[in-house]
Amino acid sequence: VAVLGSLWSDSEERGVYKSTDDGATWTKILYVNPKTGAADLAMDPTNSNVLYASMWEFRRTGWSFESGGENSALYKTTDGGKTWRKIHNGFPKGKLGRLGIAVAPSNHNILYTVIEAQEDSKKGLYRSDDAGKSWKQLNNDFGITVRPFYLSRIVVDPKNPDVVVRGGLSGSISRDGGKTFKSLGNMHSDIHDIVFDINNSDRMYFATDGGVYRSWNGGTTVEIVENLPV
Repeated sequence: VAVLGSLWSDSEERGVYKSTDDGATWTKILYVNPKTGAADLAMDPTNSNVLYASMWEFRRTGWSFESGGENSALYKTTDGGKTWRKIHNGFPKGKLGRLGIAVAPSNHNILYTVIEAQEDSKKGLYRSDDAGKSWKQLNNDFGITVRPFYLSRIVVDPKNPDVVVRGGLSGSISRDGGKTFKSLGNMHSDIHDIVFDINNSDRMYFATDGGVYRSWNGGTTVEIVENLPV
């Protein structure tokens, strides 16, 4: 589990926690400091000992919100969390904010991350084709970079590693490996999560501030799911 921890103050209850007894007990296996929590966690679909975790330094106050710092980073483990290392080759310099992370289910060497950075031109979507050894910026379109501390979800098609969907103000989809994006069908603003049907990638579901939506044609058009009281 990726645990953010306290919004308002320092806390040692942050980081990545692991259970080996169906959730009865938990052990903290990745911790940075009292200001830095775990924002996202992804597992290699072919090897459960390989995980990627994004650590995020943040602080909420009654009058402001700080997103980012020297300790925000992307980590990788290949031994089930016993040891971790930073994987930053190709990332922006300076303080980083929230990082979303996704592994392509059909090709575990392909990773995507959305990076909040100090320099506007360095924000956006980054891709690795070598399981995190190196990264390349593909896109910093406004639809990808808008409010990254709030909207950082990224999801990859279960069968096609070049189809990437990004949450956001209106949500966007790429069908060329992240080089270009276009808006998803019309739905309520702030898309926080996306789910593909694992057997039919044209069928998609979206969690928004205005309810659950679904698409039957890969996000070209969408409809609200009216029988859910949310």
